[in-house]
Amino acid sequence: MKRDSQEFKMRLYEQIKRLFPEDEIELLVARAAGPAGSGQPFDPAVRIVHKPTGKSVECNDFPSQVENRIIATLELRIACDKGTA
Repeated sequence: MKRDSQEFKMRLYEQIKRLFPEDEIELLVARAAGPAGSGQPFDPAVRIVHKPTGKSVECNDFPSQVENRIIATLELRIACDKGTA
């Protein structure tokens, strides 16, 4: 069941990535801070920067980088459409 969920998230992220051309965004990741993050083999927090506008969005609400990427990409799309962020 967990594997199906992860596969779904990856498929969803692949679709959401199409909201921006790859050369227009920059993806930055950061490790979790503190004792819980010291042994983490992944970087869950993300920041996505839209190069043409300079707008950026951060997300570290979820323990999964894929989930954080999905939310950040959607928030950036909304910010670019509304002219905010």
